[in-house]
Formats: sequence, structure tokens, C-alpha cells
Amino acid sequence: MNKKLYVFRNEPGFLKLFSLFKEKYRSLGRVGGAVSVNGFTDNELESIAGFLGQPKDKLLHKGSVSLLAFEKELPNTGFAEYNLLTLLEEVLQQSIFSKREGLEREQEQEEAFINSLKQAIPEASSWLLRIHSKTPDTRWIWSLYKQNKEELYEIVVTAYKAFLSLPEEGEFERLPFFSQRMTGNPHYFDNNGVAGKLLLHCMFVDQMLRGNDEATMPRSVEELNDLLAEYGILRDDLWNFVTCQRLLASSEDTIHPVWQASIHSQTVMNVPMKEMAKVDRVWPANGNKVWIVENSSVCSTIMDAVPNAPIVCTHGQLRMASWRLLELLVASNCTLYYSGDLDPEGIAIAEKLKKRHKDQVVFWRMDSQTYKTSLSNEDMTSRLSKLDSISSPEWNELICLMREVRKAGYQEAIVNSLIGDIREALKE
Repeated sequence: MNKKLYVFRNEPGFLKLFSLFKEKYRSLGRVGGAVSVNGFTDNELESIAGFLGQPKDKLLHKGSVSLLAFEKELPNTGFAEYNLLTLLEEVLQQSIFSKREGLEREQEQEEAFINSLKQAIPEASSWLLRIHSKTPDTRWIWSLYKQNKEELYEIVVTAYKAFLSLPEEGEFERLPFFSQRMTGNPHYFDNNGVAGKLLLHCMFVDQMLRGNDEATMPRSVEELNDLLAEYGILRDDLWNFVTCQRLLASSEDTIHPVWQASIHSQTVMNVPMKEMAKVDRVWPANGNKVWIVENSSVCSTIMDAVPNAPIVCTHGQLRMASWRLLELLVASNCTLYYSGDLDPEGIAIAEKLKKRHKDQVVFWRMDSQTYKTSLSNEDMTSRLSKLDSISSPEWNELICLMREVRKAGYQEAIVNSLIGDIREALKE
């Protein structure tokens, strides 16, 4: 800094005044307007008034300092080589842009950041386009950009290269070992870290690109585990399980001895994702119909009544072990008869299952007449908005009735009907 400029740092009030000048310039985009001197001390006003060649009382009475007036005074005070903007930049030791110029400059830098990523990971163009568009799900990424864009650049590149190296379809790898393989750090892609969140965001965007209109960033541990498992990454492969009876499984055309033993011993199995990942085919021990029940106590009652029926219990929201089992059953050309509670959550689960497996899914006792039979006293008014996202026309009659009655229907009330349906089907 020019030595004579130190006067503005040593004289009281000038740094405060220049900061106000800077904000006024940024706001207007030019040297103009005036700034208030309310809140300045007597000493500060005395110093500024002296520079302007006017009495302090006059400055105090006016109550403001014009930027143009200050600039016109510069040649009379030994600073003729400066205009106000260059003086502010020298004294404050920073480049000063108008808000519009600053925004344009910021956009140029962001564009350069995205372009540099496109050069490093050209396969990620769709994902980077999503980030560039600044949708709500990417705001946290731009927040990290403002903190340290160089560090973010490295993590984005690493995360996408990891996404390209996910296990092949039908194969699985535990998250810590995947992280170790990709980075040498088993915790690099932990879900509470930036890299883990970016990897999940890659998966989320990929889901949307595949036409999954219901895709969202995971909001619960279960959703997190399911999304990772859908891409072959296991985070919790023991607690994530599905319950079944009368099903057989094989791996590379060899029947799994445990599944076979469960048929001979009439044993119900809780099969964790750890074991589901080991088989590549599942089919009913008899027939091609499989009965799927949401509620575990209802399912247990049905299993007691019809121990020779192929039955699956999903325990509410389908987790990855359930999805894996159902996908293998569909691949074996089975028809899936699904029955869930007649409330907004139960309808949403059934709708999701139907969208994924279409004609191989049959809604079982999920109609208006069954709803009337299964009614409870539970008011579900506060949850009815969840039905807004249900688009299939086959639900229209039931949903209209549910909105009118506002009570939940539960499977416990229709368990005998469910048992009767299975018994009749087994006679065929």
C-alpha cells in the first residue's frame, strides 16, 4: 500500500466510512448516492469533516457523505491519482465489484468448476447437470463449494469414480471393504461424511434417470440401506431380513441345503440380506403362487393355518432383503398376491410393489368391500395427504371411500378371509 494511504487507516472513522462506501458502490454498481454518518463519534466526524474541508457541525447537520462529493475532493487533498473506487480497493485491500458484477463473476467461477469436473469425469455429465441446476437436493453441495471448492472437487471426482466401480448386478460388497478398495480408507464413504453423501446422490440421480419418479434421497436408515443394497453395497446385511416358508433357493443350479431342509422340517425362515445375496434363484416348493403379507402377527397366524403354502412376510416397509426375494420370485415367473393394511402407508407399499413388478403382482383383499370389513376406530385424517401421490386408477374407488370414512383398516380383522383364500387356491 502507498505510504500516504496509511492516513486513512490511522485517522479515526475512515475505515468505517470506506466500508459504507463499498456497500453503496456494490448496491448501485457505480460511484453515487450517499452514506449516513449517524453513529459516528465526534472524533470520527471531526477527522472526516477536516478531509472534506468543512466544519464538523455542517457535516453533522447534513447527516451524510456523498460518494461523488468525496471523489471530487481527492485532487484537493493530494490523491489526484485515485478515483474513489481505486482508493477504496487500495485502502481496504480487496477487489470491489458491484453486486451484479459479483454475481456474474461467481457464476463464471461456478461454470468453470463444473466444466473442470466434466473434463475429469466425462461420464458424469447427467449428474453434474443436476448439480449445476442447483435443485433443492444439491444446495448442500454448493454450500460445501463455498467453503472449499478445491477439496470438494477431489471428493466429487472420487465419489463418481467409485460409482462407476460398484459391484456387477447380482453381486454384493460390504461398504467398508468397498471404501477400502476404492480409496484405501474403509470409512471414506461412511454415510455421515461428504463422500458418502455424494455417492448416495449419484445413486439417487441415477434412479431418476432410470425413470423412477418416486426416487428421493434417503431419509431413514432403512432407506439408506436399501438404496446402497440396490447398487450392490451392503451396510447392514444381518438385521435387514425377510421371513418366508415353503420356498426353495439355489445358487448356480445347486439347491441350497438350508432352504431345502426348511421344506422337509416345515420351518419358517428369517433370511437376512447376507444370505439372500448368496442365492440367484428362488421359487415356491409347490405351485407358482406366493402369498405376501405385510403384518408379521397376521402372517404368523396364516402360516400356522396353512403350513403348506408359499408365504412371505415383509414386516411393513419392504427392505432390500424383501425386494431381493421378490425379484427372484418374479424371475421364476411367480404370481405375487400382496395384502397389506388398508391405510395410506399400506396402499403406498402396494403401489410401489405394483409399479416395480406390474402384472405379476395381484392386490389381495385390498378393495372397498374389504376396507369396510376391516375398519378400526383409528382416525387417519392427518395421514390422508399421503394418498395424494397414488396415481393408479384402480385405487380410485378405495381412496375416495378412505377419504370419506377416515378410519384405518387392518389385516387382523380379515385374517380368516386371507386363510380361506389360500386354502381355496391350494385345492386348484
